Amino acid sequence: MNRKQQEFTGKGFEKTRDDFGGALLKGNPKGRRPLDSKLPIHLTLRATKSVLRLPKTFVVVEQLIVRVARKHGVRIYKSANVGNHLHLVIKLSRVQAWAAFIRELTGGLGLALRDVLGGSKLWMFRPHTRIVRGWKKAFAIVKEYIGLNQLEGEGLISRWATG
Repeated sequence: MNRKQQEFTGKGFEKTRDDFGGALLKGNPKGRRPLDSKLPIHLTLRATKSVLRLPKTFVVVEQLIVRVARKHGVRIYKSANVGNHLHLVIKLSRVQAWAAFIRELTGGLGLALRDVLGGSKLWMFRPHTRIVRGWKKAFAIVKEYIGLNQLEGEGLISRWATG
């Protein structure tokens, strides 16, 4: 007979979420962003306009990502610039490095692209993060997902059905 593991419910037994930010946020967040320095993190930054992959901005965006990550001790395992959003699989050297890293990255990209934006804001949402629970299967899945996004950004595939 197969028995199911008993789950505890009630106050003090709430499951913590592994993701935070992006379109999930409605209003002012009440909880802390879950971060981990021992596991990879999938970071998504969504722009209001498709300006991240323009010929005159692409190299600037890529170089800024690498420079800011190196400066703050953040390792980038895989990245995809899709044009209107960025995907990164990163690992923080210290959880405390997150605030300075994301502040410099998002602010630096906003400054670098201000001429292209024409006065409008760059980011649609706050950064979305999800802790990738595991270095084998989950890590391989998120890297494959980002690889598909990269191919989509390059115009090599389309994952949206045209009816």
